[in-house]
Amino acid sequence: MPEQLPSPRQFLDECIAFKQAQPGAGRFFGSLARGELTPGLLVLWAKDMYHFIQPGIPALTAWLSHAPTVVERDSARLVARNLAGELGFLREADHRDLYLKLLEGIGVTEADAKEHLPLASTIGAASVLGAFCRSSFEEGLGSFGLGVELQVPGRPNGAAVIYAGLKRAGVSEDALEFYRIHVEAEEEHGENAERALAPFVQTAQQQTLVRHAFRWTVISLSGMQRGFDAYLS
Repeated sequence: MPEQLPSPRQFLDECIAFKQAQPGAGRFFGSLARGELTPGLLVLWAKDMYHFIQPGIPALTAWLSHAPTVVERDSARLVARNLAGELGFLREADHRDLYLKLLEGIGVTEADAKEHLPLASTIGAASVLGAFCRSSFEEGLGSFGLGVELQVPGRPNGAAVIYAGLKRAGVSEDALEFYRIHVEAEEEHGENAERALAPFVQTAQQQTLVRHAFRWTVISLSGMQRGFDAYLS
C-alpha cells in the first residue's frame, strides 16, 4: 500500500487506468463486433454466455445481502436499484428471461444451453464473480460494481458493441432486447457503483479488498473474452 491512502476519486481513477491497460478482447470478439460470425460460432458463443449471465443475478443478490445497512444505507439502495432492474421490476422484463429470448431468436433452447459445456475461461469468470460477491460487500463492490459495471471513459459501451454486431449478423430486433436495454443499463449501473464506492474505501483494509476483487474480476473477464478465440480453431 502507498504511504498516503488514495482518496475515493484517486482510487476510482486507478481502477479505470487498470481497465484501460488490459489487452484487447481477441479475434473472436472482433468478428462478433463486425457481424462476421458464422451461425455455428454465434450459437457456441451464446451458449457459453448463458453460463456467465445466468449466475449474475444470484451473485448480485449475494452482494446486496452484505450491505451494512445499519451503518450506511445509501449504497444498499444503489445496489438494490441495480438488482431491481435485473429482476424486471423497473422497466423491462427479467434480464435472464430476455437472454432466453435471444437464445430462442437464434434457434437455441434453454435445455441446449444448459447441456453446453462452457470454456474454462467462461467458468473462471463466472466463478470469480460469484466468489467475491458472496464474500463481503467490499469485494462485491470491487468485483460486480467496478469489475463488471464500471464504464471506461472514451471506450465504447460493451453492450452497444455486441448489440450492433449481432444486428449486423441478422439477429432480429426482438431477440436483441437483452443487449439493447443493457446499452442504457450498463451506464446507470456503472454510475451507481461509483456513487457507492466512497464509504467503502476509507481504510487500507477496505481498499485492499476492493482492489483485489476488482483486479481479479477484470483479468478474468478479459480472459473470458479472449478465451472465445478457441472456437476459431
